[in-house]
Amino acid sequence: MKTIAITVCLVTLTALSACSASTPASTPAAVTDTFFTAQALLDVNGNGQIDAADTPLAGATFIITLPGGAEFGAQTAESGKAFITVPSRVEYPVTARMEAPADSGLNIVEPSVITLKEPTGETVQFLFSK
Repeated sequence: MKTIAITVCLVTLTALSACSASTPASTPAAVTDTFFTAQALLDVNGNGQIDAADTPLAGATFIITLPGGAEFGAQTAESGKAFITVPSRVEYPVTARMEAPADSGLNIVEPSVITLKEPTGETVQFLFSK
């Protein structure tokens, strides 16, 4: 009887040691999207500067170019704003530019291209004139 009891205890200890907490695997880094916002404005008063008199411009194309050359684009709404979501983390710097609506005859006044060296969360603005 004593032999059987010892054997049972050894089996129980072996089974319990297999259930011990293992070292957790490292948590992978979270991959997040990157967001960009821009606004196209029409230089109504012709002063060549972005100011309160300028009106939103719909149908312009906002383009973000990543360091590797990949581009993402979106058209501006009636508010003159466009939003781009890049489905991953972005390496900086990136460039942002805005193209006039097709067949509008509008020209970019300022700036033609903006280099973003880090995420700012700001809406970049582009001014167009006739």
